[in-house]
Amino acid sequence: MNTTNTFFDIIRREEQLLERLLYISRRQLEIVRNGNMTVLLQHLGQRQQLWNEFELLEEQMQPHKEVAPEQRVWKDGAERQTAEQSLERCKVMLAEILVTDNTSLDETFAQKTETELQLKRIQRAKNVVPAYAKHSKLASNGK
Repeated sequence: MNTTNTFFDIIRREEQLLERLLYISRRQLEIVRNGNMTVLLQHLGQRQQLWNEFELLEEQMQPHKEVAPEQRVWKDGAERQTAEQSLERCKVMLAEILVTDNTSLDETFAQKTETELQLKRIQRAKNVVPAYAKHSKLASNGK
């Protein structure tokens, strides 16, 4: 088994998967900002499938990470350089995904808090209306 090619293949698949996750992460932030919770829930289900794939790739990559980079045998220098560039892009994309996800989470929490406040206002108004109606009846009976 040529472990270097396998390692190279895993790196390239991980890079492609992270590109998809980054796109989905950005899309998630748009969905949150639009306030469409139904679409967000559907989106999160699809996104979880990609994270599961990512975890599998990470498991496949683990034995290769235990080999020192200078001990790996590459097909040629270009393959090694491509792998290094791909790994660097993976790090950058993963960092952006995490920042975008944290922003989505913060904005989702803020929307949840605002929705709760609006619901409390509606409930208070609902409770006040009968009191005004009662007061209005008393005032009209007193005339």
